[in-house]
Amino acid sequence: MERRVVAEDDELLRQVLRITPEPFVYFDEFQVHRVLTRDPAEYLGFLHGQLGNIARGEAKLELPPKQIFNDPLDDADFRVMPCVVRMGGAACKTVKIIGTNTLQERIPDQITVGKAFVIDSRENFISHIFEACLLSSARTGACAALAIKLLAPARNTLTVIGAGRVGYYAALYTASLGDVEVIRIADADHERAARTAALLAVQLCRPRVEAVSLESLPDTDIAILATTSREPLCRPQGWGAGLIISLGADTDNQRELAPEWVDRADIFVDTVDSARFGDLAAWLKAGLIAQETLVDLFDVLRQGNLPHSSRPRVFISTGSALFDNLTIAYILGQVARQNLGVSATPPK
Repeated sequence: MERRVVAEDDELLRQVLRITPEPFVYFDEFQVHRVLTRDPAEYLGFLHGQLGNIARGEAKLELPPKQIFNDPLDDADFRVMPCVVRMGGAACKTVKIIGTNTLQERIPDQITVGKAFVIDSRENFISHIFEACLLSSARTGACAALAIKLLAPARNTLTVIGAGRVGYYAALYTASLGDVEVIRIADADHERAARTAALLAVQLCRPRVEAVSLESLPDTDIAILATTSREPLCRPQGWGAGLIISLGADTDNQRELAPEWVDRADIFVDTVDSARFGDLAAWLKAGLIAQETLVDLFDVLRQGNLPHSSRPRVFISTGSALFDNLTIAYILGQVARQNLGVSATPPK
């Protein structure tokens, strides 16, 4: 069969195919960072309020399990994380697709790569695209700060183990809660700990921020673990902390907490989906803990004041699409209210 070649701008072709460009707004890493650090207390207040709406049933949450696809050849993975929050007649639909970049050849010094997408609530096209490295780190740090607000018996001293992006944001947001007198930053790479502490010291009027040695950590009210450890690095008594927060054990082969914590502490999670990975998954598989005994943030918000306990508390997050969704909703709200400049298309 002979076929006549037509020009790409052929009017008849356009009429038959009927393609309309799908508009979207693009947020790069530093646009995300600037919005999420402009007013940390306001951001945390927004998250707290939205979680409360869900806990009270005033907003409806659709949170399918996070899907992780492992690549055994280079110990990497990619993850698909959808979430929908509906309130009144509005809906915020998001999905994040991120990867663990172990090779770091084309994108050096960035372990988290990928994008988060907003799906138009009515027509279901992609309306917004977010670079997802700092988004993921910031929302994890904010989750830790909320756990401190809700669970910490005291918060005069905070020790952050792991001086990467998550550790930085966790310290920054916790400082906005008030009552924190000293933040200590520790890392296997002491120079990195010193750089992170120096940046926080410049950004924060108070509390005092200092880098400390990982080998000689003093007692602390709160300890945050934000590492890539494959072996448990925190055992009871956990530097005397009343609250231990684990953020780094979010795959099957990562560990931060010794199993002895199961019998020594009250265990909390961000959402029950966190139990599918890391330390919690290992404890469940070994029969050390039952999933129905886990208390998530919605339970905490519904209960209000938790019963007094002499045992320390352990809070575990392995990364939730819910916090992606709420963080994106906050960014879009800030942009709409303050007319902040964002890109119409991704950078070339």
